[in-house]
Amino acid sequence: MRNLSWEPIEEGDAFCAPACGHGCTTKEYDIAGAKAEVLAQTLGPDWTPRVWENLGWHYAVRSPCGHLSVHPSGIGFIAFLGEPGDIGGRWAEHGNTPQEAIDATVGVAVAEYKKIGAIIKGLAED
Repeated sequence: MRNLSWEPIEEGDAFCAPACGHGCTTKEYDIAGAKAEVLAQTLGPDWTPRVWENLGWHYAVRSPCGHLSVHPSGIGFIAFLGEPGDIGGRWAEHGNTPQEAIDATVGVAVAEYKKIGAIIKGLAED
């Protein structure tokens, strides 16, 4: 029995980690990597592509500051805003394009920030 590591092993057309067991392929890995590169280039300089395996090859990109990540989602994209290095984020919204997802996510965060500011201002006035 193989050690169940997450290090992918290449055997013929397969490129899959023993812990995954999905039967991922080199072609799927290459496609995910290419899509990640295109998404990073679309969003601008210093966006970092990331490819990982979990019952298939997946990809996302991270902003230069590390606070935003953008992932494909269905026929669109989802953006997460949070602490650098976190998986996911405190705020997340969908969009038809990567930029729409980012704008929606930042918009929700700004709206929440304004609400919190109003609450704090109200406390200071009491």
